[in-house]
Amino acid sequence: MNQPPSVITAKLLQISQNMPKLIFLGAGGIAIVAAEIARLRGFEIAGFLDENSEKHGSVFCGARVLGDFDILSSLREAGLEHAVIAFGNCRGRIEVAQRALSYGFSLPNLIHPSAVVSPDAAVGQGAIIMPGAIINAGTRIGTNSIVNTAASIDHECAIGDGVHIGPGSRLAGLITIGSATWIGIGSVIRESIKIGNNVLLVAGSLVLNNIPDCVVAYGSPARVIRTNS
Repeated sequence: MNQPPSVITAKLLQISQNMPKLIFLGAGGIAIVAAEIARLRGFEIAGFLDENSEKHGSVFCGARVLGDFDILSSLREAGLEHAVIAFGNCRGRIEVAQRALSYGFSLPNLIHPSAVVSPDAAVGQGAIIMPGAIINAGTRIGTNSIVNTAASIDHECAIGDGVHIGPGSRLAGLITIGSATWIGIGSVIRESIKIGNNVLLVAGSLVLNNIPDCVVAYGSPARVIRTNS
């Protein structure tokens, strides 16, 4: 059961003031790893929000699931300043991030200490870089994107907003990926490929040719199999 915003506010004000505090939007698999990264980076987790009402009131990763996304504005009024968008739906992350920004939240990057990020790479706000990921020189990672465990992105790639690069994926140099695209686990993409917006690339695919917007692609080599609605 959701607690009234006044109760949530009172409890949040009791949290230690020694560390910057984060509210997580999402209480699933991505949030489990992201929460660990947040703590390694010196953040305190004030709580989680999730649209699944069955999770409300439960303890998740050592903090309470406070309610759904509708209480986000109340949490900002309570004094929370930082939010992390940590769920899988790529387009949804972009939309919820815009909502959090409209309330005045900042969206810090969460980069695991074991990740290798070139000083010449740029990582947009709200991005999550998981353990063992590699991002090489000249690459640009869009806002609220996820580079998952042990994925590697070579030189001068342009990764759009809200993209998910699945665990163990391998991207050669000079690749462009549009916004809200999902690159499935273990996929391999050759150099200079362009992949459009809102693409679902199924796990284990080998991409040798460009992929247009709004499609599902799969195979070795990857082929478009249907539109992505």
